[in-house]
Amino acid sequence: MTATAPHPPSARAIKAPSRTLGPVSDLEHHLPAEWWRTLFNAVYLKTDGDVVENDRNTENEVAALIAATGIVEDDRILDLCCGQGRHALALARRGYRNVTGIDRSRYLVRLARRRARDAGLAATFREGDARRFRLPGVPYDCVALMGNSFGYFDTPDDDLAVLERVRHALKSGGTLAMDLTDGEWMKINFERRSWEWIDENHFVCRERSLGEDGNRLITREVVVHAEKGVIADQFYAERLYSRGAIRDLLERAGFTGIALHNEVAAESDRGQDLGMMANRILLTARSIPSALTAGAHGPLYRDVTVLLGDPSLPDTVKLDGAFGTLDFDTVDRLKDALGTLEGYRFHYLDDHGHLLDALRDARPAFVLNLCDEGFRNDALLELHVAAYLEMLRIPYSGAGPAALGLC
Repeated sequence: MTATAPHPPSARAIKAPSRTLGPVSDLEHHLPAEWWRTLFNAVYLKTDGDVVENDRNTENEVAALIAATGIVEDDRILDLCCGQGRHALALARRGYRNVTGIDRSRYLVRLARRRARDAGLAATFREGDARRFRLPGVPYDCVALMGNSFGYFDTPDDDLAVLERVRHALKSGGTLAMDLTDGEWMKINFERRSWEWIDENHFVCRERSLGEDGNRLITREVVVHAEKGVIADQFYAERLYSRGAIRDLLERAGFTGIALHNEVAAESDRGQDLGMMANRILLTARSIPSALTAGAHGPLYRDVTVLLGDPSLPDTVKLDGAFGTLDFDTVDRLKDALGTLEGYRFHYLDDHGHLLDALRDARPAFVLNLCDEGFRNDALLELHVAAYLEMLRIPYSGAGPAALGLC
């Protein structure tokens, strides 16, 4: 991908809307359900080109992708939600011979094809929905979701459908790599209003707010031509995932070996608002190897349920009587460490209001009992957790109820 595209987008082809909405008090109310069907066009490459048409950003992201996944030139690689193909084309320039890009935007896919043809690169591109793209005859070694291209759909179930489709497209033990904004950081640090000149004729004004559930960032862009007036008044959104939430979603989709890597840095050619491209994290995960997922006697991968204290309840033995930043950081580090173990899939239970029902109704194969806070964070009920596991005949780690009672 070059910053100066051989076929630059033209504002002349963009029709101005009949009117602008003017002041809007509730951005989410005006958000189209499928905004992503129409947003990614020539206007998008103008407003976001300072970041997504930036050579340095693309090369740094591809270098991070290669370092995190260990992909080699003969691997089959899918660049999902590839946009104008900047990552796929950068990989092809580095000698990767089996790169495919899929995106929902016809405009961006056609642009990617033209750029590949003009540069004599072997990358191929096609249109497709990330939730139900056509599966390959030969599975991929790696699927990459780069450039913060995750979380566009209305519900987390749609996001889960994307990850499940990716898992089915990967070979046994294949790698998913994705970069996405650090949701916890973005909730606190997003810019509520900004504006900038795109070039000597165009400027864009942005408004942002959190959605009603607090987990989506809603953005409004008003793009204006100095002489022609309003070109676009558009709304879009992205779900904000914390590191723990995206890890949980990956586990639900059937991935293992989840690992967080260095943050993905971005810069703007205009030195302006980075929006959702700021403070992104890169993570990798593996599809469960077939040798562990299926056998003559059923699943062979090892499922482990981890019992923890309930962060929503008071805890008298902790500082200030409740879970704090250090406690949450400890849990995140635990999950990172366990996620590196091959052949295991970990599930975490920390909702003590439903803990007993969950253990009885979906009896775990093995429990890693780290619930030293005790049931409902009552230290005098620590032994009761182990006793309940024994009553259900669930194998578990740690001391039994008699030893815990003596202690």
